[in-house]
Amino acid sequence: MYIRKKMAVMFAVTTIGLGFISPFQGQAKAQTSQTQTSTSQKVLQAGLKYLGTPYEFGSNRNSARTLDCSDFTRRAFLNGAGVDITTNSRTQANYVKKIGKTTTQLTSLKPGDLMFFMSYRGPKASSYTGTNKFNQRITHVSIYLGNGKMLHTYSNQSGGVRVDQIAGTHWQHRFIFGGSAIK
Repeated sequence: MYIRKKMAVMFAVTTIGLGFISPFQGQAKAQTSQTQTSTSQKVLQAGLKYLGTPYEFGSNRNSARTLDCSDFTRRAFLNGAGVDITTNSRTQANYVKKIGKTTTQLTSLKPGDLMFFMSYRGPKASSYTGTNKFNQRITHVSIYLGNGKMLHTYSNQSGGVRVDQIAGTHWQHRFIFGGSAIK
């Protein structure tokens, strides 16, 4: 009797607290979130295997000898999650917008999210003052690692695929939005 009463109270609290959502729906959402996290980790692991791979703008999409930013992100998602996110940063941005929730806040990013950037205008925040980022062309894409770091490649001089800190750098000022490419 006590157990039934306790279960009835728990059901009522759950129903009211979740806006009349079945506890089973909540469980399905939790499983989806865990699956996304696991898939994101696989994407990050696949991406980290490319550390040091030389950069080449417009790299050969059939070879991983050299990579540009969007070929790198595409390969990480293809190898880690089996998801083909297309071959350039702008179409990857459109893909993310279509399938998921996006954010303009760096603090809201989750590991494995794609990050999109505008063109370089200088190292200081003042170089970007007054710029409407939403009217800017996307020129770069990276994968958020967590803890304020990203995995990407961007120039011949950069040393290829690498990990960079975001805060306090031009990457922070150039950031337009980010989001998940995993359904």
